[in-house]
Amino acid sequence: MQSTILMYVLGAAGCGKSTFTAAVLEWLSANGFSAQTVNLDPGADALPYEPDVDVRDWLRLADIMEEYGLGPNGAQIVAADMIALHRSRMTEEMEIGGVQYIIVDTPGQLELFAFRESARELVGNLLPESSVLIYLIDPFNARTPSGYISQVMLANLCKLRFQVPAVELISKSDMMTHELKEVLNRWQEYPDNLYEDMVAEASSRPGMESELGIGLFRSMEDLGLFVPHDMIDPKDTRGFERLYQTIQLTYGGGEDRERSG
Repeated sequence: MQSTILMYVLGAAGCGKSTFTAAVLEWLSANGFSAQTVNLDPGADALPYEPDVDVRDWLRLADIMEEYGLGPNGAQIVAADMIALHRSRMTEEMEIGGVQYIIVDTPGQLELFAFRESARELVGNLLPESSVLIYLIDPFNARTPSGYISQVMLANLCKLRFQVPAVELISKSDMMTHELKEVLNRWQEYPDNLYEDMVAEASSRPGMESELGIGLFRSMEDLGLFVPHDMIDPKDTRGFERLYQTIQLTYGGGEDRERSG
Protein backbone atom coordinates (compact mmCIF):
# COMPACT_ATOMS: atom_id res chain seq x y z
CA MET A 1 0.00 0.00 0.00
CA GLN A 2 1.50 3.32 -1.05
CA SER A 3 1.69 6.39 1.14
CA THR A 4 -0.71 9.24 0.55
CA ILE A 5 0.30 12.89 0.72
CA LEU A 6 -2.37 15.42 1.73
CA MET A 7 -2.07 18.82 0.07
CA TYR A 8 -4.07 21.55 1.84
CA VAL A 9 -4.62 24.54 -0.45
CA LEU A 10 -4.91 27.78 1.56
CA GLY A 11 -4.96 31.49 0.86
CA ALA A 12 -7.02 34.64 1.17
CA ALA A 13 -10.40 34.85 -0.55
CA GLY A 14 -10.06 35.20 -4.30
CA CYS A 15 -6.47 33.95 -4.52
CA GLY A 16 -7.45 31.10 -6.85
CA LYS A 17 -7.57 28.05 -4.57
CA SER A 18 -10.19 26.15 -6.56
CA THR A 19 -8.57 27.00 -9.89
CA PHE A 20 -5.24 25.80 -8.50
CA THR A 21 -6.84 22.59 -7.19
CA ALA A 22 -8.23 21.82 -10.64
CA ALA A 23 -4.91 22.61 -12.34
CA VAL A 24 -2.72 20.55 -10.01
CA LEU A 25 -5.17 17.63 -10.29
CA GLU A 26 -4.90 17.83 -14.08
CA TRP A 27 -1.09 17.94 -13.91
CA LEU A 28 -0.86 14.97 -11.55
CA SER A 29 -3.23 12.88 -13.65
CA ALA A 30 -1.44 13.79 -16.89
CA ASN A 31 1.87 12.72 -15.36
CA GLY A 32 0.69 9.32 -14.21
CA PHE A 33 -0.01 10.04 -10.54
CA SER A 34 -3.22 9.04 -8.79
CA ALA A 35 -5.03 11.87 -7.02
CA GLN A 36 -8.28 12.70 -5.29
CA THR A 37 -9.90 16.06 -4.54
CA VAL A 38 -11.74 17.16 -1.41
CA ASN A 39 -13.92 20.27 -1.23
CA LEU A 40 -14.25 21.76 2.27
CA ASP A 41 -16.25 24.85 1.28
CA PRO A 42 -19.96 24.33 2.07
CA GLY A 43 -20.80 27.63 0.39
CA ALA A 44 -19.18 26.94 -2.98
CA ASP A 45 -21.65 27.57 -5.81
CA ALA A 46 -19.58 26.08 -8.63
CA LEU A 47 -16.17 24.45 -8.81
CA PRO A 48 -13.81 23.99 -11.79
CA TYR A 49 -13.38 20.32 -10.86
CA GLU A 50 -15.64 17.49 -9.72
CA PRO A 51 -14.73 16.79 -6.07
CA ASP A 52 -14.36 13.15 -5.06
CA VAL A 53 -15.23 14.08 -1.48
CA ASP A 54 -17.54 17.05 -1.03
CA VAL A 55 -18.53 18.56 2.32
CA ARG A 56 -21.67 19.88 0.62
CA ASP A 57 -23.00 16.31 0.71
CA TRP A 58 -23.43 16.82 4.48
CA LEU A 59 -23.37 20.58 4.99
CA ARG A 60 -24.77 23.36 2.84
CA LEU A 61 -24.59 27.01 3.76
CA ALA A 62 -28.20 27.72 2.81
CA ASP A 63 -29.45 24.90 5.05
CA ILE A 64 -27.42 26.14 8.02
CA MET A 65 -28.71 29.68 7.53
CA GLU A 66 -32.29 28.44 7.53
CA GLU A 67 -31.93 26.00 10.43
CA TYR A 68 -30.11 28.38 12.79
CA GLY A 69 -31.53 31.69 11.57
CA LEU A 70 -28.09 33.03 10.64
CA GLY A 71 -26.74 35.30 7.97
CA PRO A 72 -24.02 34.19 5.54
CA ASN A 73 -21.10 35.13 7.81
CA GLY A 74 -22.52 33.46 10.91
CA ALA A 75 -23.42 30.36 8.92
CA GLN A 76 -19.86 30.13 7.56
CA ILE A 77 -18.48 30.11 11.11
CA VAL A 78 -20.92 27.42 12.24
CA ALA A 79 -20.15 25.36 9.14
CA ALA A 80 -16.40 25.64 9.72
CA ASP A 81 -16.80 24.10 13.17
CA MET A 82 -19.27 21.47 12.00
CA ILE A 83 -16.82 20.16 9.39
CA ALA A 84 -14.78 18.56 12.16
CA LEU A 85 -17.85 16.59 13.24
CA HIS A 86 -17.89 14.92 9.84
CA ARG A 87 -14.20 14.01 9.85
CA SER A 88 -14.88 10.29 10.14
CA ARG A 89 -17.30 10.38 7.19
CA MET A 90 -14.80 12.31 5.09
CA THR A 91 -12.04 9.89 6.04
CA GLU A 92 -14.18 6.96 4.95
CA GLU A 93 -14.59 8.50 1.49
CA MET A 94 -10.95 9.50 1.14
CA GLU A 95 -8.79 6.92 -0.60
CA ILE A 96 -6.00 7.13 1.96
CA GLY A 97 -3.39 4.60 0.95
CA GLY A 98 -5.16 4.07 -2.38
CA VAL A 99 -4.07 7.28 -4.10
CA GLN A 100 -0.76 9.10 -4.03
CA TYR A 101 -2.14 12.60 -3.47
CA ILE A 102 -5.27 14.07 -1.92
CA ILE A 103 -5.80 17.76 -2.71
CA VAL A 104 -7.92 19.54 -0.10
CA ASP A 105 -9.57 22.75 -1.31
CA THR A 106 -10.21 24.79 1.85
CA PRO A 107 -13.01 27.37 2.38
CA GLY A 108 -12.87 30.63 0.46
CA GLN A 109 -12.28 32.80 3.52
CA LEU A 110 -8.89 31.97 5.01
CA GLU A 111 -9.87 32.70 8.61
CA LEU A 112 -12.64 30.08 8.49
CA PHE A 113 -10.02 27.37 8.13
CA ALA A 114 -6.68 28.66 9.35
CA PHE A 115 -7.87 30.24 12.57
CA ARG A 116 -10.58 27.87 13.76
CA GLU A 117 -9.55 25.23 16.28
CA SER A 118 -11.68 22.65 14.48
CA ALA A 119 -9.48 22.92 11.39
CA ARG A 120 -6.31 22.49 13.40
CA GLU A 121 -7.80 19.36 14.93
CA LEU A 122 -8.65 18.10 11.46
CA VAL A 123 -5.13 18.59 10.09
CA GLY A 124 -3.52 17.32 13.28
CA ASN A 125 -5.46 14.05 13.27
CA LEU A 126 -5.56 13.26 9.56
CA LEU A 127 -2.13 12.12 8.29
CA PRO A 128 -0.14 14.99 9.84
CA GLU A 129 3.04 13.01 9.13
CA SER A 130 2.45 13.30 5.37
CA SER A 131 0.62 16.62 4.99
CA VAL A 132 1.76 19.81 3.32
CA LEU A 133 0.24 23.29 3.23
CA ILE A 134 0.21 25.06 -0.11
CA TYR A 135 -0.30 28.75 0.58
CA LEU A 136 -1.29 30.85 -2.44
CA ILE A 137 -0.21 34.48 -2.31
CA ASP A 138 -2.55 36.69 -4.32
CA PRO A 139 -0.26 39.04 -6.27
CA PHE A 140 -2.90 41.73 -6.42
CA ASN A 141 -2.88 41.90 -2.62
CA ALA A 142 0.92 42.06 -2.67
CA ARG A 143 1.49 45.00 -5.03
CA THR A 144 2.71 47.29 -2.25
CA PRO A 145 5.52 46.59 0.21
CA SER A 146 3.09 46.47 3.15
CA GLY A 147 0.72 44.24 1.18
CA TYR A 148 3.49 41.81 0.30
CA ILE A 149 4.75 41.69 3.89
CA SER A 150 1.18 41.06 5.09
CA GLN A 151 0.82 38.13 2.70
CA VAL A 152 4.10 36.56 3.81
CA MET A 153 3.07 37.05 7.43
CA LEU A 154 -0.28 35.29 6.86
CA ALA A 155 1.48 32.38 5.16
CA ASN A 156 3.78 31.95 8.13
CA LEU A 157 0.93 32.25 10.62
CA CYS A 158 -0.64 29.26 8.86
CA LYS A 159 2.62 27.32 9.32
CA LEU A 160 2.57 28.22 13.00
CA ARG A 161 -1.05 27.13 13.37
CA PHE A 162 -0.79 23.74 11.67
CA GLN A 163 2.82 22.73 12.35
CA VAL A 164 3.28 20.87 9.04
CA PRO A 165 5.62 21.63 6.11
CA ALA A 166 4.46 24.38 3.78
CA VAL A 167 5.07 25.68 0.28
CA GLU A 168 4.29 29.29 -0.62
CA LEU A 169 3.36 30.11 -4.21
CA ILE A 170 2.33 33.29 -6.00
CA SER A 171 -0.90 32.55 -7.86
CA LYS A 172 -2.47 34.13 -10.95
CA SER A 173 0.86 34.75 -12.67
CA ASP A 174 -0.98 34.57 -16.01
CA MET A 175 -2.96 37.67 -14.99
CA MET A 176 0.00 39.72 -13.74
CA THR A 177 1.59 42.55 -15.67
CA HIS A 178 5.26 42.32 -16.57
CA GLU A 179 5.94 45.25 -14.23
CA LEU A 180 4.30 43.53 -11.24
CA LYS A 181 6.26 40.34 -11.89
CA GLU A 182 9.48 42.34 -11.94
CA VAL A 183 8.65 44.06 -8.65
CA LEU A 184 7.78 40.82 -6.87
CA ASN A 185 10.88 39.07 -8.25
CA ARG A 186 13.06 41.97 -7.12
CA TRP A 187 11.63 41.89 -3.60
CA GLN A 188 12.17 38.15 -3.36
CA GLU A 189 15.69 38.18 -4.76
CA TYR A 190 16.82 41.25 -2.84
CA PRO A 191 14.96 41.73 0.46
CA ASP A 192 16.97 44.92 1.02
CA ASN A 193 15.01 46.44 -1.88
CA LEU A 194 11.78 45.43 -0.17
CA TYR A 195 12.98 47.13 2.99
CA GLU A 196 13.88 50.32 1.10
CA ASP A 197 10.47 50.38 -0.58
CA MET A 198 8.80 49.73 2.78
CA VAL A 199 10.63 52.70 4.31
CA ALA A 200 9.63 54.88 1.35
CA GLU A 201 6.00 53.81 1.72
CA ALA A 202 6.13 54.52 5.45
CA SER A 203 7.62 57.96 4.83
CA SER A 204 4.67 58.89 2.63
CA ARG A 205 2.21 57.81 5.35
CA PRO A 206 3.86 58.26 8.75
CA GLY A 207 2.23 56.62 11.74
CA MET A 208 2.19 53.55 13.93
CA GLU A 209 0.87 51.38 11.08
CA SER A 210 3.91 52.18 8.95
CA GLU A 211 6.27 51.49 11.84
CA LEU A 212 4.51 48.16 12.34
CA GLY A 213 5.27 47.22 8.73
CA ILE A 214 8.95 48.01 9.15
CA GLY A 215 9.06 46.09 12.44
CA LEU A 216 7.41 43.06 10.86
CA PHE A 217 9.89 43.13 8.01
CA ARG A 218 12.85 43.15 10.40
CA SER A 219 11.42 40.32 12.49
CA MET A 220 10.64 38.12 9.49
CA GLU A 221 14.03 38.80 7.91
CA ASP A 222 15.77 37.81 11.15
CA LEU A 223 13.82 34.54 11.07
CA GLY A 224 14.66 33.91 7.41
CA LEU A 225 11.03 33.98 6.33
CA PHE A 226 11.58 35.85 3.08
CA VAL A 227 12.16 32.93 0.72
CA PRO A 228 11.67 32.82 -3.07
CA HIS A 229 8.15 31.90 -4.18
CA ASP A 230 7.41 30.23 -7.49
CA MET A 231 4.80 31.96 -9.62
CA ILE A 232 2.05 29.57 -10.68
CA ASP A 233 0.24 29.81 -14.00
CA PRO A 234 -2.55 27.19 -14.33
CA LYS A 235 -1.66 26.87 -18.02
CA ASP A 236 2.12 26.51 -17.47
CA THR A 237 3.12 23.06 -16.24
CA ARG A 238 6.65 24.07 -15.20
CA GLY A 239 5.41 25.52 -11.93
CA PHE A 240 3.65 22.27 -11.01
CA GLU A 241 6.76 20.24 -11.80
CA ARG A 242 8.73 22.37 -9.33
CA LEU A 243 5.96 22.01 -6.74
CA TYR A 244 6.04 18.23 -7.13
CA GLN A 245 9.83 18.20 -6.73
CA THR A 246 9.61 20.35 -3.58
CA ILE A 247 7.07 18.00 -1.99
CA GLN A 248 9.20 15.00 -2.94
CA LEU A 249 12.22 16.56 -1.26
CA THR A 250 10.15 16.78 1.92
CA TYR A 251 8.52 13.36 1.88
CA GLY A 252 10.48 11.25 -0.58
CA GLY A 253 14.08 12.29 -0.18
CA GLY A 254 13.92 13.77 -3.66
CA GLU A 255 13.10 10.41 -5.25
CA ASP A 256 10.50 10.30 -8.01
CA ARG A 257 7.27 8.51 -7.19
CA GLU A 258 6.09 5.52 -9.15
CA ARG A 259 3.99 6.53 -12.12
CA SER A 260 1.21 4.51 -13.68
CA GLY A 261 2.17 5.17 -17.26
